[in-house]
Amino acid sequence: MPDVLFILVLALVIFGPKRLPEIARQIVKFMAQFRMMRDDLKRQLESEFLKIELEEKAKTSSPKPLEAAPSPVTSEARPPALAADPARPASS
Repeated sequence: MPDVLFILVLALVIFGPKRLPEIARQIVKFMAQFRMMRDDLKRQLESEFLKIELEEKAKTSSPKPLEAAPSPVTSEARPPALAADPARPASS
């Protein structure tokens, strides 16, 4: 607290009582503008991170095409060979 008081007294001596309120208003305006810029940047970053996160979720949750599993073929399920088929003539 004594440091702040010293800075205020020093500013009063350097700038004088007439210019000190004007300088204080300028400092307050600058601080308000800085806060608005900081908040705007923060909102933009959060929205970009949210977009990236949603894109990643969309990629991971999109349904993958089902691969056709090879069906087990047994000897009973196999069709007879063409040569053994009496209805078809053997090709030459």
